Amino acid sequence: MFEFLKKITLRASYECQESGTLPGYMGSTVRGILGHCIRDFCCDRQQEKCFRCEKRGICLYVQCFSNTGGEAGAINPYTLYVHGQGKENWEKGDVCTFDLTLLGKAAEQAGVYLDALQAAEQKGWGAKRLSFKLRQVIEPESGNLIYAGGKSWIRNLCPKPLMIADRNVSYASLTFDTPLRIVSGGDLFETLPFEVLMQFMIRRISLLTTACTDFCMEWDEENLLAHAKQIRIVCENWKDVGFSRYSMNQKTGKLELPSKTGWVLYEGDLSSFVPILEVGRYLRVGKGATIGFGHYEISYDR
Repeated sequence: MFEFLKKITLRASYECQESGTLPGYMGSTVRGILGHCIRDFCCDRQQEKCFRCEKRGICLYVQCFSNTGGEAGAINPYTLYVHGQGKENWEKGDVCTFDLTLLGKAAEQAGVYLDALQAAEQKGWGAKRLSFKLRQVIEPESGNLIYAGGKSWIRNLCPKPLMIADRNVSYASLTFDTPLRIVSGGDLFETLPFEVLMQFMIRRISLLTTACTDFCMEWDEENLLAHAKQIRIVCENWKDVGFSRYSMNQKTGKLELPSKTGWVLYEGDLSSFVPILEVGRYLRVGKGATIGFGHYEISYDR
């Protein structure tokens, strides 16, 4: 169903070079560093806002990292997942590992992101500007090396179609291990009915397909959502997460992003929704996917 969408994941590991502290949630920090690196490569008008720049239509930074909007809105073609969340105190030799998943046209430009991963070791990380050295980059599904010891294997930057096998299931358990922000009417969700989950997933898949591929996605959205209403919640448990990140556009310098972590178990005729649930593992759901939000693991009854 989603073979038209190519993807590649770059798993980067960095070794800390000195003692210091960093935010317990590193997604925003990592995204900021990579963004600075890509903009350094691509932008010759760094004092100008991207959405005002006359070159934004051909700018590699806008295309690869910070979309200013268009037919699909300002959606970006990558997601982050930082392993081992919650660590704040860092010592020399500690390792930070994260996955950068590139989707659609971004997967075809993976070399740009690899350059940024290498340049990131020249940047100071966090407010204390801690030093990190890139140890290796691999493609985790194949185990292929992409970068290690100063050597690159560019031939291994090979995106693959997103292949998803059909399966007949009656139960699906989703565990969200990074903050989830599903917001409607300005309010963060309290419970997560399956039709709401599907509504947000279908919209994200449609927008990303429009922005990042040449494929025309056609949904029978009305029928899908009517079917989704028949899926019931068996049980769920959510915990509020008070998250904030630096923002130069806020008077306080901080942008508050209330969210939740937790899990939900669904029951019903879920077989036709498996492809959407599986593609959501890569594309994520809700707001903040580019800083690692909305990541989940999923298990089925068979």
